[in-house]
Amino acid sequence: MRTYERPILLARAIASVQNQTYRDWTLVIVNNGGNPGPVEDVVRVAKSATPCGNIQVLHLSERVGMEEASNRGLAATQSEFFAIHDDDDSWISTFLEVALEGIRAHPTAAAVVTGVNRIHELYRDGKVRPERAENFFLNQERLTYEGMIGNNTFPPIAALFRRRLLDDIGGFDSTLPVLGDWEFNLRAVLSGGFVFIPERLANYHTRTPDSEVSSGNSITVGINLHHEVRRQLQNRWLSEPSVNGVNKGALSIASYVEELPPVGPGALQKIAAGIKNPRRGALGVARRVRRIISR
Repeated sequence: MRTYERPILLARAIASVQNQTYRDWTLVIVNNGGNPGPVEDVVRVAKSATPCGNIQVLHLSERVGMEEASNRGLAATQSEFFAIHDDDDSWISTFLEVALEGIRAHPTAAAVVTGVNRIHELYRDGKVRPERAENFFLNQERLTYEGMIGNNTFPPIAALFRRRLLDDIGGFDSTLPVLGDWEFNLRAVLSGGFVFIPERLANYHTRTPDSEVSSGNSITVGINLHHEVRRQLQNRWLSEPSVNGVNKGALSIASYVEELPPVGPGALQKIAAGIKNPRRGALGVARRVRRIISR
């Protein structure tokens, strides 16, 4: 659990772990360069209020990127499975129990991902108030390599991974300021596939535009950075060799075209063909790739 100067949200996140029906867990809180005092205060209160599980705190003297913070937290554990629980999100009490049952029922799976509730909330003056909730769209198709290549389709709070992935594919890319989870998921899904559990057991909390900026999500207060890093990753993948005639970068760009400014009917037909037939699609959008990455 990565955190930085958000004790109110951190307290809620810790409580959602402590309230799990499955009790054999270790929570490593990575204080990413923030003041140690408030974090220690929150943890002390949490331990006294709900004395279960094992909570450890790792204080970093300097702030590092989100992905490096995740890597350092994972290096401090030896668990068979792991999850990245952001300090502003929460779990329904049965998340771990159901997710563990699901991943153990699929021995070759790299991860399981549950359904998600998205909660829009107002954060102001140290108080959090939910404004509205909605169902986050997710299904098994969006958890395949083809389903994820164009978009980051689910938040980290919804996933439980096998630890063996860290040996098989490596950790999170610490050079990425955002979208490290997307890049990791695209490597992980090729190492066993993801299993979808439709039950909505993960709460993805986002702050409303009139909330204090310091409480915001990277996707809401740093949307331009997300777009820039997406382009950087796609450019990186364009330089990689094609596999079975399909280039990863070209496929990602083709799958993401629908979120760019409107295009004509002919282009939409090419996009649809590319999603159904990656090889044909990658060839068909080659000319568009050059135009897209130059924007």
